[in-house]
Amino acid sequence: MEIIPAIDLRDGKCVRLYQGNYNQLTVFSDEPATVALKWYSQGAQWLHVVDLDGAAVGKPRNVAVVEEIMQQSNLLLELGGGIRQEDTVESLLQKKISRVILGTVAVEHPELVKKLCQRFGEAIVVSLDAREGKIAIHGWQKDTIMDALELGREMVEAGVRRFIYTDIKRDGTLSEPNFSMVSRLVTEVKVPIIVAGGISKLEHLQRLKELGVEGVIIGKALYTGDIDLEEAIIKFGG
Repeated sequence: MEIIPAIDLRDGKCVRLYQGNYNQLTVFSDEPATVALKWYSQGAQWLHVVDLDGAAVGKPRNVAVVEEIMQQSNLLLELGGGIRQEDTVESLLQKKISRVILGTVAVEHPELVKKLCQRFGEAIVVSLDAREGKIAIHGWQKDTIMDALELGREMVEAGVRRFIYTDIKRDGTLSEPNFSMVSRLVTEVKVPIIVAGGISKLEHLQRLKELGVEGVIIGKALYTGDIDLEEAIIKFGG
């Protein structure tokens, strides 16, 4: 199971939100590249980056910071936040970002996701960001009536080969993942699932591994010290 540390960017800084609320923000570092290098030194192979400014305005805003992260570490990087146009996807992949994460566009322009999957294959990941089982878009600021499982099935038909599932109400809370929904996604969607939101104990990692997820994204618990990244990778990685 891949253990993936997370960096959320706002105004070039490394931050964390509580339940996706931009008004409940904690700044953890002014130097995201230094944080990334720390995760790399502890054994991480992948880094999950969300451009919060980009998610809010609909176009990536922290690309220079992302490039600095890549220059200073050998981490494979997956990036989300405001990626809603084909030329943006192409540009990011040309910068050697390994995966681009699509959210809003999967709901509003599913035909574009299909085209991107045909062009770029596994480099395209769709994020199923759900509040009470319903997808939220535009940086989690806009709720929809789209069911997370329904969107997952539709996106598989469009050619998506991997999903990131986040339970928004648990994100940044250090509570626990939504195990029941994770189990349903793994069973019903039948493509690799990476889980985020609420992971705060090694026991959570054990249960998620047993459920058969491909990877887990850990954010706040690394910054607070609730989970030691090196220990998590040794016990559950690979």
